[in-house]
Amino acid sequence: MVATFGGEYAAPGATLTILREIIERVVASSDDPNARYRVTVLNSPSINAFALPTGELYVTRGLLALANDTSELAAVMAHEVGHVTAKHAAQRAEFERQATAAMPETIADPTTAPSRFLLASFSRGQELEADEIGIRTIAKAGYDPYGAARFLVSLARQASFSGETRPAARFSFLSSHPSTPQRLSAALEIARNNVSAKSIEADRSRYLAALNGLAFGDDPSGGVIRGRRFLHPRMDFTILAPEGFTLENSSQAVIGVAGNGSQAMRLDTVRLGSIDLETSLANGWIEGAPSTDITSFSVGGFSGVTAVARGKEWVFRLAALRKGEDTFRIIFAAREMTPQLDRAFLAAIGSFRTLSPDEAQTIRPQKIMILTAGVDDSAASLAARGYLGENGIDRFMALNGLERPKLRADEVYKLVVSE
Repeated sequence: MVATFGGEYAAPGATLTILREIIERVVASSDDPNARYRVTVLNSPSINAFALPTGELYVTRGLLALANDTSELAAVMAHEVGHVTAKHAAQRAEFERQATAAMPETIADPTTAPSRFLLASFSRGQELEADEIGIRTIAKAGYDPYGAARFLVSLARQASFSGETRPAARFSFLSSHPSTPQRLSAALEIARNNVSAKSIEADRSRYLAALNGLAFGDDPSGGVIRGRRFLHPRMDFTILAPEGFTLENSSQAVIGVAGNGSQAMRLDTVRLGSIDLETSLANGWIEGAPSTDITSFSVGGFSGVTAVARGKEWVFRLAALRKGEDTFRIIFAAREMTPQLDRAFLAAIGSFRTLSPDEAQTIRPQKIMILTAGVDDSAASLAARGYLGENGIDRFMALNGLERPKLRADEVYKLVVSE
């Protein structure tokens, strides 16, 4: 699971301190205060958090970056703890086991993508129940119960930017939650019913200070995703997935899905040594689906071979390309392979090429920098000092949970900068 989400992230000490403090307070006020939880920060830009029945809590650095105060993060952690105490996590684990068995084996290989597509398996009722449990819990712990609603608003705004919440937009627990308007309305109502003199803490300044230096966006060392395009600076290549595909990168492979799970893709690399591409493909990559109609081609100056493999429920378009000592294996899978869909798969394979100098220059590590606004600063002036790409002002406001571009002097804000 950790490897799937980019491995464990070595978060700044201040970030870990405040995260552990929040979890301790949440658990102490939960329905099972004697339970033990261990939290792991994942090196992923996706906005995601989830819990296992064993008490393992996971949160991505992307989610930490989106939250704007201790109460917002407490709401997310309490929501996940609520899934455990209400036994939702155990029910989901069984569903994941059954659903994984229905995926193409090579795409859903548990050693490379454990339950990756299936983290969104909680029911609508379970999600609303976990929301209610979480809000009651943070209010009892002394946090602002309106933190959940604030985070939902930020999440919805981030989702408006194409690819911004990848892969949470489709693969994380967030995607199966009820629609944001419904959740927001329910969260506000629950918060109103749980306000007390004790439920006041938001602690924005201390939380943001703890985020200073937190990595932001993709980790360039393992490649980056820009919409449907994957770029890898160290291995010097890029490829464009077909229309409709959403990509996720891990340390083992790039995975993609489309068509509500009826189409999938996988890209990885191997060292074949003296074995030629045709022999590798002829040996059969998919158990029970022998490769047929192997043909050779050339793209971007690299030699490759492609073939079709047919299984009981899936049809596969396979390709292998050799670049230096590395062999890139590309697998597309579809429950119903039409000529049009196969042409789209072949076009994606044909998009493989080396990076342009301009592309390579844009792939730089980014991090969160916390700064204090001056009297004359605005959302536009601070956004101009950072790296937020298109719609920089809107992204700056969404990242900081702002409804208006006017800033408060001497208030702290998050900015994304290149290292």
